[in-house]
Amino acid sequence: MLVDVPMRGRIPAIFLENGTLSDHDLQKVKDAAAATGQPVRAVLDRLGLISQKEWARACAEHLNSPLVTLDDMPVRLPEDPRLSADYLRRSAIVPLEIAPDRAFFAVADPFDDNAIAALEMIFGAGLSVGIATDRDIEMAMARDKAAAQAEAPDASDLVAPSDGLDLDTDKLTELANNAPTVRYLETLFDAAIEMRATDIHLEPVQAATSARVRLRVDGELTEVQSPDPGIYEGVVSRLKILAGMDISERRLPQDGRIRQRLSGREIDMRVASAPMIHGEAIVLRLLDNHEGLSKLKDLHLPAHVSERLGAAIAQPNGLILVTGPTGSGKTTTLHAAMNALNETRRKIVTIENPVEIQTPGLQQIEVNAELGWTFAAALRTVLRHDPDVIMVGEIRDSETAELAVRAAMTGHLVFSTLHTNSAHDAATRLIDLGVPEYLMKSVVRLVAAQRLVRRVCTTCAVVADDQTRTLFTQLDQRTGGHTDPTTWNLKTSVGCDACNQTGFRGRLALFEAMEPEELALAGKDASTGVRTMASEGVRMVAEGQTTLEEVMRVLGVKSF
Repeated sequence: MLVDVPMRGRIPAIFLENGTLSDHDLQKVKDAAAATGQPVRAVLDRLGLISQKEWARACAEHLNSPLVTLDDMPVRLPEDPRLSADYLRRSAIVPLEIAPDRAFFAVADPFDDNAIAALEMIFGAGLSVGIATDRDIEMAMARDKAAAQAEAPDASDLVAPSDGLDLDTDKLTELANNAPTVRYLETLFDAAIEMRATDIHLEPVQAATSARVRLRVDGELTEVQSPDPGIYEGVVSRLKILAGMDISERRLPQDGRIRQRLSGREIDMRVASAPMIHGEAIVLRLLDNHEGLSKLKDLHLPAHVSERLGAAIAQPNGLILVTGPTGSGKTTTLHAAMNALNETRRKIVTIENPVEIQTPGLQQIEVNAELGWTFAAALRTVLRHDPDVIMVGEIRDSETAELAVRAAMTGHLVFSTLHTNSAHDAATRLIDLGVPEYLMKSVVRLVAAQRLVRRVCTTCAVVADDQTRTLFTQLDQRTGGHTDPTTWNLKTSVGCDACNQTGFRGRLALFEAMEPEELALAGKDASTGVRTMASEGVRMVAEGQTTLEEVMRVLGVKSF
């Protein structure tokens, strides 16, 4: 049991019995809860083992109590002078209805005997309790505070800016709930969705009173409207509250998650804070659940890559590697492959840091190096759980490389990634990590490398000029001359309202896929016939999917 009170052990036991948690997980959570002082439910959510929603649902079912979501909570919460806002916040309790003969509250911890007893003393037999997540309770409180301020036009909207050094928790909470703060974040999130941003960057500029805000769209950062002077600390604090982070801790980096319903879609946001000389910077990675699970056909792979990848994932065992820098789409490709294999007859386990795409049918593990829960440690555990397919988010050390190769040799189909520039470099990297060359050749089924290039905007693109055509002719010859000049459709980007004046809209994956015997040839000249990323980039330019300048920007001149 994780805690001494018998009632508290029942919920973790439920997850233990249904296989969601292992004994190892329970011990790890117990240690983390003891070390941090956080409640069990918070640790389970932070480690990615059981989300707040799963915990709340299990509590509701176990106690036969109603499950309450943010949508069920009133915008303006009822008040009672016997309950202070600070007490409700610390106890994770929110009032939903208070009448002379009845009272209904949502609580995050229905096993907090002291808090429940206090409510019973005040409201007696008319008290009823529902279960909600900490995040929904915090959001309801923040929404209520913002609504109260909006109803008081004579009150000052802005709290005086501080020197950024000694704000206490109450002041930070007040800043986070100011109406201008709430309105700014709503506007920012709407802009991010409209512009198809994958990341939001908020960076302090000077003494935390002003900031620069940028959105990453199609791989490039674009500056958007910054918050008004004096509310940046409030914006940061509000994001940290929504993400379940400690708003009083500003000296150390933190991580958290937010789930928001924006434009009718569920958006997951991975939040990371970091202390800078002028204040805290926040980066949010946006994951759009509305887009659904990627399928291999959605990746628009070249025919020869699709054929090779399909043949590789059809093998009963072996190692399949996807290489490329951060942000090149490796995770999307791996999950598309997992989705193709996701059948009842196969047990698929993924080990990731973090879990960005949650897929039903997959057993997904999130590593945490701070607790000693590394890729290698997780992989060693997974091998005792009788998997058929394993995905290791990244091979970054000799131990993980050895375990992945051993798993591939003992009948498992293993997928993983390496941070190398090309498929050819992946072979060298494995050898550097201690994998013998003969062993690598026997277990590796396929090495794919990829990049993301921006798709030229079809609304404003124009035919490329003669100078571009001459340069393209030279590059085509250098990369093997795989294209047909009579079908060339070379384009140049221009910029219009449809593409936000960038000349591009959306991105495409640029692939190369090599089998073991081709890896040694890939480093030689184009006469070997091996299809490299450079030759694939030339093909995409020839077909008018992107521009020559974009491919050269992504791959670099030396690739040709």
